[in-house]
Amino acid sequence: MIPALLALLLLALPAAAQPAKPGAPPSAEGHGARDIIIRNRSDSVLRSLYAIEPGQRGPGRDRLGADVIPSGRDYPLRLGPGPCRIELRAVFEDGGAETRAIDACTVGELVFDDRDARAVEIVNNTDFDLRELYLSRPGAVGPDRLGANIVPANDSLRIRLRGESECAFEARAVFQGAARDESQRVDICASPRIVFGDASIPLRELPVVNRSPRVLVQLYATTGAEWGPDRLGVNVLRPGQGYLLRIRTPECRVRLRALFDDRRSEEREAVDVCAPQEVAFGAPRRVSLTHAHGRPVRELYLSAVEEDDWGPDRLAGTPLAPGQERAFEMAGGCRADIRVVFDNGNAEELREVDICARPALTIRPGWTVE
Repeated sequence: MIPALLALLLLALPAAAQPAKPGAPPSAEGHGARDIIIRNRSDSVLRSLYAIEPGQRGPGRDRLGADVIPSGRDYPLRLGPGPCRIELRAVFEDGGAETRAIDACTVGELVFDDRDARAVEIVNNTDFDLRELYLSRPGAVGPDRLGANIVPANDSLRIRLRGESECAFEARAVFQGAARDESQRVDICASPRIVFGDASIPLRELPVVNRSPRVLVQLYATTGAEWGPDRLGVNVLRPGQGYLLRIRTPECRVRLRALFDDRRSEEREAVDVCAPQEVAFGAPRRVSLTHAHGRPVRELYLSAVEEDDWGPDRLAGTPLAPGQERAFEMAGGCRADIRVVFDNGNAEELREVDICARPALTIRPGWTVE
């Protein structure tokens, strides 16, 4: 019995003395730890990141969730168990995207930079902010290349195209308020510059100021029949604030319209932008009334045509006797409505009086204003 046991022990010793066999590398189709440091070394914020696994339909969920990776920052991406061979798709704030095929089980970090991006200058020679820009190829429109950016009116912006090997595109621009939608064919290899608008049209500048106690929320300027989009965009003019209106036009005369937060509006006709002077909206209009009627005026009302009611009695209990003259101020535009109530209770009205063109008025018998 003992010799037999010794023989068995001797047979087992060589196997026990053998070193452990190294583990085989994880299969590309296998599952392993998938932790990757994402390093954003581009000039743009990395706003979305997708991990696309073999056979997956669509990009799936954004792995950053509510996070973004600012330029120059790192982000620990923990994918959890899953296939090793995947595609990582990074979408940047400038609208560009890059896709990398990687082994997520072995790669420890992934760097996104601008080495493979192509710089293109976008020039906006129009009056309106350029909000969206699409570069289309046959059968593919692609994302908005501006992302969260805009190209202000009469300004330019340099963007980067990522993952693009094509040269020829149809460039489509969408402007502020969808006022204009322009398309043109471009070759960014021949000229990395896309220009919208005509720089040969003179750019006029006009200072505008809000002299009212209300907030000026919209401003319009046009040389035609349509007002077009709001020139202030996301801005407003609080009482006393000014704004430099810039408009491209070969003409010198433009129409202006201001809209306030209480829905009152003012208009200016034939404003000369070739010899610009400050245009004040909301400043009180002064008008003098001379009473040449035979009966005293007990009440007098003066309001802008945009007002829904007459407002307070401007005489405030002090009648206007025949032969007297008195001055009044009215906030708003040039067009006014006037109502007088005589001492016998009779009332008369005049509508649409231009008190800018006629700042001195005379009330005569028969209720005529001269």
